[in-house]
Amino acid sequence: MSNEIERIENKRLRYLKWYIFGFAIFIILMLVRHFFRWSGLNDQPIGSIVLAGLVISLIIQAVIVLLSALLNKEIRSDPHLEAALHNELVRSIILQSWIAAYIGASVMTLFFAFSSYFYPVCDPMTISLCSIAMGAGAHQIYFYIRYKTL
Repeated sequence: MSNEIERIENKRLRYLKWYIFGFAIFIILMLVRHFFRWSGLNDQPIGSIVLAGLVISLIIQAVIVLLSALLNKEIRSDPHLEAALHNELVRSIILQSWIAAYIGASVMTLFFAFSSYFYPVCDPMTISLCSIAMGAGAHQIYFYIRYKTL
């Protein structure tokens, strides 16, 4: 059983790493697209490359979310795995991660508010999506850091 717990724990951490990788690419490319919009670069070939990268990063995140959900289902279906991998400490870290999610979403919104003094707000949809994505990403990053240090 110990080997099974270690295997699933390693899988959980691997999924978190891939999610964070896809999230970082997504945020960077969304900001690039946001700042390209005013100068018209999104209609150029470079804009198409950025859009393709965005789609790839979204696919990575969607696949990882699906795999993580299946892994959580596997953990919760076995009482021994749930006791080892979904214990009070993990649930506490998940609850604390919501604070990081709130701060991440707030910081992203403030970033756009301050950048609007130097760069016109072209697309409020980008601002909303980036803020939501930053909240979700901050939640996962905080969980990964805290869980990794256990």
